[in-house]
Formats: sequence, C-alpha cells, structure tokens
Amino acid sequence: MGDKLARLKSTVVGYLSGSSLRHRLLSGSAWAFGGKVGATAISFITNLLLARMLSLQEMGAYLLAFSIVSVGAVIGSLGLPKTMVQFVAENMAREQPGRARRAIYTTLGLGVLGTLGVGLAYLLIVGDLIGKYLFDSPLLVAVIGLTAGWMAISVMQEIMAETFRGLHDIRMATLLGGVATGGKSGGMVMRVMLLACVVVLLWSTGGQTDLKSVMLASIGSGAASALLAVLLLQRRVASLDAQGAENPISAKDTLRDAFPTLIISLTSLVLLTTSDLWILGAFRPQDEVAIYGVAARLVALIGMPLLITNLVLPPIIAEMYARGNTAELERTLRSYSTMCGVPSLLLLITFMLLAGKILGLYGSAYQSGTAVLVLLILSVGKLAAVWSGSCGAVLQFTGHQKSLLRVNLLISPLFVIGALLVVREYGPIGVASMSAAGLVLQNVVMVMVAKRKTGIWTHVSLSLSPLRKGLSNR
Repeated sequence: MGDKLARLKSTVVGYLSGSSLRHRLLSGSAWAFGGKVGATAISFITNLLLARMLSLQEMGAYLLAFSIVSVGAVIGSLGLPKTMVQFVAENMAREQPGRARRAIYTTLGLGVLGTLGVGLAYLLIVGDLIGKYLFDSPLLVAVIGLTAGWMAISVMQEIMAETFRGLHDIRMATLLGGVATGGKSGGMVMRVMLLACVVVLLWSTGGQTDLKSVMLASIGSGAASALLAVLLLQRRVASLDAQGAENPISAKDTLRDAFPTLIISLTSLVLLTTSDLWILGAFRPQDEVAIYGVAARLVALIGMPLLITNLVLPPIIAEMYARGNTAELERTLRSYSTMCGVPSLLLLITFMLLAGKILGLYGSAYQSGTAVLVLLILSVGKLAAVWSGSCGAVLQFTGHQKSLLRVNLLISPLFVIGALLVVREYGPIGVASMSAAGLVLQNVVMVMVAKRKTGIWTHVSLSLSPLRKGLSNR
C-alpha cells in the first residue's frame, strides 16, 4: 500500500511539475513572441523613417553610435545580467527566495558601479578616441556626451530586465529590456514604443531631423523605461520572503561567476555582431555603413524566432539541468529549435524573392545591388545560427561558460582577420561574406561542444517526432 501511495504521489508531482513547465514555457513564449514581434515591427517602421529623415552619413553615424552603446552596455553590466538569471532561477527552484533577493541587491549594487564606470570612461577618454581616430567622424564626436548617457541608462536596463527573467516574469523582461537585449533590431517594447512616438512626431512636423535629436529621443525613451523598471522591480523583490538569506552570495562570488559571461558576451557582441560595422566604419565611407547597417537590421528578423526562444529558456535550462532532467530538456530545446527554423527559412526565401523591393522602402539609396547581396549573404549565416538552436544558452546556463568562451576566442578572431583582409577591396559584400562564414562555423562548433559537455543536442530536427514529444502532455 505504501509503495502504491509513493508511486501515486510521484506521478502527481511529476504531472504538476510538467504542467508548471508547460505553463511557463507557453506563457513566457507568448509574451516574448508578442513583445518581440511588436517591438520588431515598430522598430522596422522607426528605422525606415530614420533612414528617410537622416542623410546617409548621419544614418551611418547613428548606427555606429547604437553599436557603441550596445558594447558599452555589455561592458558596464560586467556580465551580471546572465549571472543574475542563473542565481535567481536556481535559488527560487531550491525554495530560497531570501538568498535570491540578496543576490538581486548585490548585483544591482555592482551594476551601479559599472554604470558610472562605463559612462564616465566614454565621456572623458574613450569617446574622443573612437570618434576622432577610429571612425574619423565629427558627427560621433559631437554626440559623445549623449552616447555616454545612453550607454549608462542601458546598463541598468539590462540588469533589471534580466532580474525579471530570473524570476520567470518574461512579460516584464520583454517590456523593459534594453539595447543589448534587443540586438540589432533595437531594444524591447517599452523603449521602442517611446522612441517610435518621438520619431513619428518629428516626421509629422517636417520630415527632417538630425543626429542629436534622434540621440535625445533614444535617451529619453530609455530613461522612462528604466524608471518604470525600478519601481516595478522594487515591489517584486520586496515580496520575497527571507528563507535562505542567512547564506548570501557575496559580491566576490558574483563577480567571479559573471566574469566569464562578460568575456563571452563581449567577444560575441564585438567580434561577431558589431565588428563588421566597425570595420566598415574605419575603412569605408559612412554611407556604406548606413547601407550595410540597414541590411543587417533586416537580417535580424531571421534570427527573431531564436531570440524569442532564448528570452524564455535560460531559467528553464538552469533549473532542469540542475535537477538532472537532461532528456526532457533536450526534447524541449529541439522542439523549440524546429519551430524556430521554419519561419526563419520562410523569411530567407522572402528576402531572396523581394530583397530589392523591401530595401527600397528605406529610400532609393538603399536599393543598390550591393545592399541586396549583403542582405542575402547575412541571411544565410543567420539561418544557420537559428538552425543550430540554443547551443550557446545551454553552455552558458549549465556551468560551461568557459567552454563557450574558448569557442568564441578561437573562432571570432578568424572573422576579424578575414574581414580586415577583404574590406578595402570588396567593401560591404566582403565583410558580409566573412560575417556569415564566421557565424556558421561558430554555431556548428557550439552544437558539438554542447553535446560533448552536457549530452544535449540543440539543433533542429528534420523529423517531427521530437517536436511531438516536446509538446505532448506528459
């Protein structure tokens, strides 16, 4: 009788646990999908209007400024956002909300120091060097102060948004995420909506603006979003009880765990996300930077399904791997990879058929054969990344950050060297080719390393069986 009751209890607990997981995945996916689709659509319209309102040189400078802010946000956050997700998710799963709360306070305190450090460094030292000597851009030099302010606001946005994610509040993480979270497509819902409102207002009052006005609009939208995040997060954290608070995670331990994540994020962002734009900015005119940057932002649409998945899965990966549920985790990951792969392939086909017409929406200057080729080449590389699945997230949130770091440090320099060799002669097309090749190689290696380290495959499945199993009501 006792054995039967134990089996019954195990069955009920397993069912409820699976039900909770399905609920969180579906709820989180719905918010991440809706938020990202909405933000991407609004960002598409905003970028289209900006391309028509700014000159090619100013648009190129704006895209470079945005990439600088993204890098600064990663540096200033010190790798804390992803570490926050792991610490909070793990301690909430172990029913230690007090320890999770202490981790949040510690991380936010360190984030304030990172915010001040990166903002002041760019304002007093780095900004002048980058604007004058790297890009030879008077436009960037003129907005050094605005860039530093935007960068500082973005740091705190990143940390607070990832705190909500660690608490499984994908809704608020999606609404309040910052520049780095949004990737090349630009930010998350709240910031993008506020920026879009200002841009539409500028468009309606004359159809022309300048770089400083756009930067001010970006700072204002980010500041409003950050302030709202502070108010909401304070209430949420205050509701956590004190269980586990007697054994807090120290600032030293937090930084030690965050440092590999910082290097991983920085190398991934600089070497495989922004370095292409920076190399073009250093060696080619800024009108080519604008053309390449607009095409790259369209390519972000292909990666959107995987980005949505990676906004939902990190706390799930951390919890399930900590509990040893690797078989169920693999089914879940491959199911999501397969679902992401189909719309990404359809978008690639759409670009192949309608690239010229789509780029023409930004203006005739963006409808060149070079822009079309850049769009198609980058799209192929992005599709390969999507079909590889959440391999990077698996390594990052299962304690194998160093393996992910080694992959990035091994492959990323190959892209940079290749891009430097071809940029003078082949311009945007050569840089796009090197970027796509580097992205394909990086993701193939990460899939293999994730399998070796965790025993989990992450790539898409050509069979529907994993998809049915991953979504079944077990």
